[in-house]
Amino acid sequence: MSRFLIVSALIGISSALACEGEGEHAEAKSGSHCNMPAAESTTAALPSDVPHAKLAVTGMSCGSCADAVHAALMGLDGVTGAQVDLATAQVEVAYDPKKVTMDKMIAAVGSNGHFKASAIN
Repeated sequence: MSRFLIVSALIGISSALACEGEGEHAEAKSGSHCNMPAAESTTAALPSDVPHAKLAVTGMSCGSCADAVHAALMGLDGVTGAQVDLATAQVEVAYDPKKVTMDKMIAAVGSNGHFKASAIN
């Protein structure tokens, strides 16, 4: 019985700490959102010797969201860097166009269902 109570308490705590952007899109919800800062890797300098692309991303509401978008892009073969700007809801991506396309980057950002990306010209 005590294990059940501990697990129930942990589930309740994790639900309370969950980012507003999880489950439903953040723009559809009202009230406060989490204030988790983004990891330093999401704003690290990008390599200058490869092409860059910019994506607009909707659904990001906190640092955890920025980290998830960063991780999705960095998981693609051919992406050499990604710089997420939560304030402007944009991502600058350094990439090898022989290995990865804009469509693959957009799909990777949207793959978890919480975010939607589009190319910025």
